[in-house]
Amino acid sequence: MKLDIKGIAILAFIAGIAAFFLLAPAGGVKTVPAATVQTIDGTTLSLDSLKGKPYLLTFWSTTCPGCVGEIPVLEALENKMQGSGFRIIAVAMSYDEPPAIKAMRVQKGMTYTVAHDQSGELAKQFDVRVTPTSFLVGADGKIAVQKMGEWDATELEQKVNELMKG
Repeated sequence: MKLDIKGIAILAFIAGIAAFFLLAPAGGVKTVPAATVQTIDGTTLSLDSLKGKPYLLTFWSTTCPGCVGEIPVLEALENKMQGSGFRIIAVAMSYDEPPAIKAMRVQKGMTYTVAHDQSGELAKQFDVRVTPTSFLVGADGKIAVQKMGEWDATELEQKVNELMKG
């Protein structure tokens, strides 16, 4: 039996392509779902209304040490990006109580938008399983970066600056 090198190479190539498509992340670059979130101040914020400028959507909890530890990093970024059009929206999980969210906002001096996912529907739409989980969204409404865990201040600022440049 003679080995057909060309035939083996073609089969290996086809198998490689099939594996790529079967193992690649589903959907590729995902677009932010058309959703709304209730801010802790009672206003409704449509994620569609944020298109045109990059933003950070971060899911957090008042009972999550990593989330609370990340607040100064987000606050520093908020201060640096003021006037640029970049926004930070921190979405508290459904199990957080509004009085605890409001108290944390005051205690930590959070000046960026704080919302509450009362029903848990937004976390489901974004498939959030742990906090903090963050999504950097480009001006086109597509998720550019998804991160589970706390941000390093330098890394976050670098990613935001890249998004702002387009």
